[in-house]
Amino acid sequence: MKRLFVLGLPILAMLIMGGCGFGKMVTRYPEVTVTLDNPDLENKGGEVNYTIKGTIPPKYMKKKALMTLSPCLKVDGVNATPFTTINLKGEKAKGDGQVISFKNGGTFTKTGSFKFSDDYEEAVIVAPATAQIKKKSTTLNPEKELGEGISNTCSFISLQPSISDDTQNGANFLNAPHQYATEFVGKTATIYFDLNSSNMNWSNKYNKDKAAKDSIRNFIDFLNEDLIIDKVVISGWASPEGEESNNQGLSERRFQQGKKWFEEQYDKYLKDYAKKNKIKLKDLQRPTFAYVNNAKGEDWDGFEAAIAKSNMSQKNQILNVVKSQPNNDMREQKIREMTDIYPEIADVILPPLRRAEMQVICKKHETYTDAELVSLVKAHPADFSINERLYAASVANNNEDKEVIYKDLIRNDKTQNDWRAYNNLGAMYLNDYYQTGNSDKLDDAINYLTKADAISPNNGIILNNLALAEFLKGNMADARTKFEASESATVFPVNQSYAKGMYSIVDGDYFKATQLLNNHGCDYNTALVQILNKDYPAAQKTLDCMKHIDAKTFYLKAILAARLKDENGVYDNLRNAIQQDPNLKKKAKRDAEFKRYRHSDTFKQIVK
Repeated sequence: MKRLFVLGLPILAMLIMGGCGFGKMVTRYPEVTVTLDNPDLENKGGEVNYTIKGTIPPKYMKKKALMTLSPCLKVDGVNATPFTTINLKGEKAKGDGQVISFKNGGTFTKTGSFKFSDDYEEAVIVAPATAQIKKKSTTLNPEKELGEGISNTCSFISLQPSISDDTQNGANFLNAPHQYATEFVGKTATIYFDLNSSNMNWSNKYNKDKAAKDSIRNFIDFLNEDLIIDKVVISGWASPEGEESNNQGLSERRFQQGKKWFEEQYDKYLKDYAKKNKIKLKDLQRPTFAYVNNAKGEDWDGFEAAIAKSNMSQKNQILNVVKSQPNNDMREQKIREMTDIYPEIADVILPPLRRAEMQVICKKHETYTDAELVSLVKAHPADFSINERLYAASVANNNEDKEVIYKDLIRNDKTQNDWRAYNNLGAMYLNDYYQTGNSDKLDDAINYLTKADAISPNNGIILNNLALAEFLKGNMADARTKFEASESATVFPVNQSYAKGMYSIVDGDYFKATQLLNNHGCDYNTALVQILNKDYPAAQKTLDCMKHIDAKTFYLKAILAARLKDENGVYDNLRNAIQQDPNLKKKAKRDAEFKRYRHSDTFKQIVK
């Protein structure tokens, strides 16, 4: 008897349900399919878009039945209701809903969106269902599970700033302009050559001329002033009556001869300097400077200027004839022809054009290197202008020297109202915080930047640095506001294309972000938007070429590996990310990007 009773329970339940009119809608509910078109839902600009599809089998939907699917997220075991309800009905049922044929069954599709919330990352996506006939209703089981978790990768923007003086490149720690401009002075010596020659001939009448001798003597005297040479420009010239190809080679050889002569004079200067300062010549370090090869070939400008200044009665006709020729070969031919008619051209106009000019360019009022300047500014700051002191800080090799110079400016009554020292000190401390994570440095940075802002309000450089301070604190919205204010500032506005591209990712406008980040090749946010656009080969290439791989970059590499179903890549990159920043454990545990791996022992071990 007991056996008969037990065997009869399912039959009894079916009879009861059948009596209620639902029939096989309850027992056949597992045959109903409800799926997400894309089970990997993601936040895009604060919205989650979804498409739900379903199939009702033939001879399932009672003609007078209503069926309601209520897809939702289950967060910590509690159902939220962000999805749109799906209403289906039989062929003779009253009420709203898509009609489903009893004989043939049918399909349905529902598209919608809802606002994203952080706690949705670990949510389970379910679709509870009920059926109703007249006033009677029942829950259809088992509850359909459509997916797990909603990824929030678009919010995982990052910055990798560095100290910069370039206000066309915001989202870096920006120094104020020191406004110190090095002044340059120079001297030029000229040596003349014979026709078609590059050999030195001091008997050449132009080399014997007083002006030429004075230029050489003044040049040598200038070398002995012990100024810092920045560069030496040597120009080799040829007169334009010969063939152009030959003249170009001639001007090159005259350049080499001029360089040789200069180096001989410079060697003499060094010997005299060593002797005067009682230094062994072998112990004297030879300064390095650039040689600029200015071998220009034929001196057409010089020829035309000399003709124009001459007393020749036909000079205008001569210039017109030469200028009217279609090419240099014909111009050269005309000059050769005219030398027979006008001997002054051969005797007076052309010879001074065969020359080499040696111009030495030096830094005015500077007899010390950058390193020496830093040392002098630290020891005797009052002897230097604000701009010189700021320049010295900019070329200092370590933060200790920079800090001494900036704080001297801030403490001095005469210089403490210049915003630049406060800003630069704040930028330096921000960079220290970014590199070390020392929170004291962040507090100091904000303190100095706030003082700079009080002295120079609406200053784009200061606002940029304050934006970075907010970003590093995790205040993304405040940082965005300050980046925007930096770009529209009235004083030193800063180009914030990069920041705008970064925030376009957060807004879900990946096309705009791609455009704004287009010039940044090996870059974190570029890789991020490529992943979000599902351009995985491009993202892999971008990440592989990045030189600075920080914790967030390793984490992003793990996300890419997860999307490529590279399990070992997920684990290896997560280990590296968490090793650099243990706080990423908490994020990884709940991140829907890793939902396929979060139940593995290896993943659990990494994030425990």
